Amino acid sequence: MAKKWYRSLFTIISLSMVFILMSSCGQSQRIDENDSTNKTPREVLGFYTEQEGSLAGSQPTVNSHFTNLSIIAPFWYKLDDNRPGHLIESVTTDHKKMVIQSAHEKKLKVYMVVHNLFYETVEKGKQVASNVLINDSNRNVFIQNLRNEMSQFKYDGINIDMENLNLTDRDSFSRLIKELSDALHRDGKVVTVSVPANTGDSRANPWSPWFDYEKLGRYSDGLMIMTYDEHNPRTTPGSTASVDWTEATIHYALKQGVPPSKILLGIAGYGWDWDTTADKAVYSSYAQLMDHKKKYKAKVIWDSRSQTPHFSYVDKDQHNHQVWFENSHSLRFKLNLVEKYNLRGIGIWRLGLEDPMYWSIIPEKIKVKK
Repeated sequence: MAKKWYRSLFTIISLSMVFILMSSCGQSQRIDENDSTNKTPREVLGFYTEQEGSLAGSQPTVNSHFTNLSIIAPFWYKLDDNRPGHLIESVTTDHKKMVIQSAHEKKLKVYMVVHNLFYETVEKGKQVASNVLINDSNRNVFIQNLRNEMSQFKYDGINIDMENLNLTDRDSFSRLIKELSDALHRDGKVVTVSVPANTGDSRANPWSPWFDYEKLGRYSDGLMIMTYDEHNPRTTPGSTASVDWTEATIHYALKQGVPPSKILLGIAGYGWDWDTTADKAVYSSYAQLMDHKKKYKAKVIWDSRSQTPHFSYVDKDQHNHQVWFENSHSLRFKLNLVEKYNLRGIGIWRLGLEDPMYWSIIPEKIKVKK
């Protein structure tokens, strides 16, 4: 009887120890899954601007959250509309030196951004880009001017953000990126290209014919996919970037042969406030939208389809508004995709517009590359 009792007790103790060990292993595994220190480092690129009217500039965010950034990309240069291949700068030499030096002291890399935006018309922006792409001579002037600027101010890389190109310039743009990469790689610089979000290469999508993902992905070091403005002033109100749409753009890029190690997923820091009575939309920061929410006692609703937040209100003129935006909760779903597809990282448009809680979620979900 004593032996049976002893054997039963021994069995119970043994099973208990096994259960404890299994529970401990399971807990350890769960901790590891949530521990960003064991993950592949991801780039966190933040686009940088000065103050835009009532919208805050980017420097305060850099000062407060540089430990969770890898790169800043100042939006200071646009193509010269009178001299093909030359640049128009929006800030002074002293300001450039100050921002770049401060970033480097914080162990951040700095990429110059060159764009073809903010002319009198969209068509003019297309033509200005076309003038650079049209022949070898103009492309060479452009590349040499970029090399000189990057050397003088100690930029670590570049982001080319040419939008609304003519369809006829598609191949010339790819050629430019190849030539630019060949030149800048010799200088030890990184070349990235901003491209529109695409879910399929269809003529129904006005962006799709203009950018050859396969060639741009092959020639450059990274594609910054602008996965935002799924809904915008030209559409009905809706999500800035639904999770399904965002994932579809990743599928498209991978299908075109772009390596995941070259994909930077665009993250919106802003939202749109649609005045549906007046049929217009206003580009707004998270802080501005939260002010409206508080002022009009609106209730934020979570949209389970898009995995993004929104709210509605009626203003003082009795106009109906619908507001869609991104916050730290919707950011979680985007960062899950970065890990799921093993992407290079994220690019935030832009620093200073975002929910401040982004900077708690980013290091929780991904390991920031430094």
